Amino acid sequence: MSDRHEIFETTSPVKLRVEVPAGRIFITAEATNETRIEMTAQSSAARKWIAEAEISKNGDDINVFIRQPSMFSWGFNRGVDVNIHVPLESWAAMMTGSGHIDTAGKLDKVRATSGSGKIRLDDCGEVYARTGSGEITVRLCAGSVDAKTGSGHVTVGKAGADVRIVTASGGAEVDEVGGDALISCASGHIEIGQAGDTLDAHAASGSIRVRRADHGRVRARTSSGSVRVGVANGTAALLDVSTMSGRVDSELRPSDAPGGEEKRVELILSTMSGNVTVARV
Repeated sequence: MSDRHEIFETTSPVKLRVEVPAGRIFITAEATNETRIEMTAQSSAARKWIAEAEISKNGDDINVFIRQPSMFSWGFNRGVDVNIHVPLESWAAMMTGSGHIDTAGKLDKVRATSGSGKIRLDDCGEVYARTGSGEITVRLCAGSVDAKTGSGHVTVGKAGADVRIVTASGGAEVDEVGGDALISCASGHIEIGQAGDTLDAHAASGSIRVRRADHGRVRARTSSGSVRVGVANGTAALLDVSTMSGRVDSELRPSDAPGGEEKRVELILSTMSGNVTVARV
């Protein structure tokens, strides 16, 4: 049972802003004409936070704000669970000092920030996600994805536009990129299913794998690890490949320059220590 419950009539998508010092945020987008807010305390002190929380509606803007408690009261108490149901294709900006952030259903622009915790997003129009420590998962995004974690794995399903991923400790995996992609992992593997227009992938320590590329440019660099790229059948490839300590294997046959109507992809692949493989797929 929740400690506080608020309902607003909202017959169209809303712009939701949620900020809590500690605790889990769960946003559900569904076919509804109202916005329902439920807050549940995970400690006795958190009940006071909920009672003093600012919950307001101004036009399409809905704000849920819990003031930052003192370091003493925050440090020895658990936080607040916030569950909110909004109309489909609403905007959501969520921030928690420590805790997980989850969404379900189709949202428009999503901004999720956690000092320490997992971020798991379902179906979004555009994504900006940051966590100091924790994994980031985006199942589907019609637009661009910008994700960064200090420590954790980043997983993106299908992105309709550009993708930017940075992780200091952890790998990155993207099923499909619709636009350009810039991916950097200090320590961790990178795996791309379908490359988009331009892919720039860099791993200081870790392997890079691109399962399929059929146009554009792929630049993959790793200091320690292997590089493997699959080139689609019927696509010509211009290769610039190097390895300091390892071998180069290619299933592509030498050929003349492609004609004006032929598909082509440029591959710039390098590793200091590891093998480079170019395959036909």
